[in-house]
Amino acid sequence: MLIGSAAIGPAMARDRSDRVELTASQLTDRAAARAAQLKADLRLTPEQDKNWSGVQAELVNVWKKHDEHRQSWRIARANQAGSADLIEQMRKDGDDWIERGNDLKKLADASQPLYASLNDQQKQRFGEALFHRSRDRRSD
Repeated sequence: MLIGSAAIGPAMARDRSDRVELTASQLTDRAAARAAQLKADLRLTPEQDKNWSGVQAELVNVWKKHDEHRQSWRIARANQAGSADLIEQMRKDGDDWIERGNDLKKLADASQPLYASLNDQQKQRFGEALFHRSRDRRSD
């Protein structure tokens, strides 16, 4: 999902010390590549393309922050000694959700003019890209 979930069970807490963490620049590049792929997949008309730049900027922001959050979560878990302070973790998660919610509102505002101009097939592709939905996974 676009936002992800902070509640991950112990089965997901595997040792990932061999994972290479990406730099902020690499995370930005990866998010920009995803946005470029989405634009190509949408096959925008010249008129629709006029509304793309704001969407692209917000997509890169949201996707980069999401990847940064996941990466910092993994690092924090790997460095955690002893038991976590549950109450402090709930507060931190709440702050993270508020920030992500605000980012999604900005993305929605930036996307509205473009989305209104998309045909049904483009809207489906847009939703699939945002929420990692794929035609293949829906058949599972």
